[in-house]
Amino acid sequence: MALTPDEIDGLRELILAVYGPVTEELLRDLCRCITAAGQISSGDEYKLLLAKSLAGADDVIADTLRRQTDLTDDAVEQLMRWAAEKTAPLEENESLRNIAEAYVKVTRKEVANVLGQLAAADVDGRVYPIKDVYRRTMDYVFREVSSGTKTPEEAVRRATLRLWQRGIRTVDRSDGRTFSVEFMAQRAIMAKMGEMTTAINEKHHDDGGCDGWEISAHSASAPDHEPYQGRQYSDKEYKRLNSRLQRRIGTLSCKHIAWPIKLGVDSPQWTNEQLAEMARENAKGVTYEGRHYTQYEATQQQKALENSIRQCKDRIAAAQEEGKLGSGELRSSRILLRQLNAEYKRFSAAAGLRTAPERLRAAGLGRALKPDGTLEMPRPAGTLTGSGGKLDVEEARKSYSAYLDTLTDAPEKNMVWLRYFTEKNPTEYMEDGTLDAPFAYDPVEDRILYNPRHPQFSTTDFEMANTHELAHRTDVLNAQGYKNKAFVDAISDASKAVLDNAEGFQRVAQAVRSDLMKDILSALSSGRLDTGFGHKAEYWAKNSEAVPLEIFAELFTMETRNDSDLFFVKKLFPGLWKEYQKLF
Repeated sequence: MALTPDEIDGLRELILAVYGPVTEELLRDLCRCITAAGQISSGDEYKLLLAKSLAGADDVIADTLRRQTDLTDDAVEQLMRWAAEKTAPLEENESLRNIAEAYVKVTRKEVANVLGQLAAADVDGRVYPIKDVYRRTMDYVFREVSSGTKTPEEAVRRATLRLWQRGIRTVDRSDGRTFSVEFMAQRAIMAKMGEMTTAINEKHHDDGGCDGWEISAHSASAPDHEPYQGRQYSDKEYKRLNSRLQRRIGTLSCKHIAWPIKLGVDSPQWTNEQLAEMARENAKGVTYEGRHYTQYEATQQQKALENSIRQCKDRIAAAQEEGKLGSGELRSSRILLRQLNAEYKRFSAAAGLRTAPERLRAAGLGRALKPDGTLEMPRPAGTLTGSGGKLDVEEARKSYSAYLDTLTDAPEKNMVWLRYFTEKNPTEYMEDGTLDAPFAYDPVEDRILYNPRHPQFSTTDFEMANTHELAHRTDVLNAQGYKNKAFVDAISDASKAVLDNAEGFQRVAQAVRSDLMKDILSALSSGRLDTGFGHKAEYWAKNSEAVPLEIFAELFTMETRNDSDLFFVKKLFPGLWKEYQKLF
């Protein structure tokens, strides 16, 4: 066994996603303080604001790092163990388990060092410790505004420009240079993972009496590795080759690995003809908008677009705070993000490349992210409550509006209704302590009910739950799928197919990852399938409209979040999907 090129790509993207929240949260807090400084003209008032902001920054940084460290510890352990198991079955060898355990510990220490050196860019573009940047940027804005040199909008925009351009940084202790937190975390984890898998393979080499190595091969290879991929080398030859390469094989700085072999016994995995064909296809590449790219160059261009998209998301985070002064930056940033996403899809399709969320799913790693593939962390409903456990409606709406900004791949028809019911015609929320669920939509009173005392309320993903309930509101007030004969008939046909092959669909229920898809299978089987999630059989039986209502809401939510398990709906129930698409 060995890590595949898709899995290595997926791991890189996943690590970037794990670290996305810490950078955005700190960036938002910095911008909040900068914006506040632009609204004050009195020196005494500014001194009080600065003192309060710096004290608050201590709490925000400490809290953010504490939560990020907890998340990272779990992520590091899962990723490292997963990579180790892909390299060799650990349960068969205690020494291999010990190698994996040792690397889990040292990798946790490495990423803790990454988080311990946080920095950011000042107005002049130079990088300072993050606490200093709070003071320096706030001082700049207050000075420029109070002196009349710049308007608040101009000063805040200038102060936040370098922040979103360069993001939250961290210092490389080896040479003092700074890099984004996400990149440094990715580099640290992938480097240690490469060392771990190499150590495991070296033990296999020694225990198995091997005398050589075979280097893996993949399409779109980098020029410095392409001449050597897919070939076998003696121990001496491999050591000499690797010592000459600037990017050594097995470090996971590329997608190549090497596994131990017995020369003359183990046949190469690739023939010379196959390797030559890979090289020809790489050189052939793709011509896009008049420019030729080799396959490798196309992958690098795709990564450059991904970096631009990440940077634009930082720009949106800054602009959301900056926008309180009336800036038009948020609108232009959202437009730019849509343009970048469209170009990313066009280029990836033309080059035949998987996009980032699809790489994760192809590698079997998608479950570690939200189904829509965004870089946001779920917002538990418990974090949106005030005193007495009541939902802070204003904060909930603000949080959900920010979440909607991340749904750049969601269908426009869905986004129209979600924004309308959040911003133009805000949905009413009402506490109901008798509710047998964390959230529910009341169609009679046209409002969302919530029960803060429900045992699952505090941990419920508010973004998913709210999307589901707003889908019900969209259905009742607009689509009315539960009254549409063609939609209801398509559900009946799908239900018959499920019940006629209950054993087969039970296997499907175990294979899907999405709770939304599990609930659809529960609805279609009237609760007879053991999905492990969803409404109970008595719920489906008590109301003839329950099944179409819930299926509409689940499909709407899956479509909005770009849930990968929509594949099962389209493949297994094409008639149902077709009629759903016609509803609105």
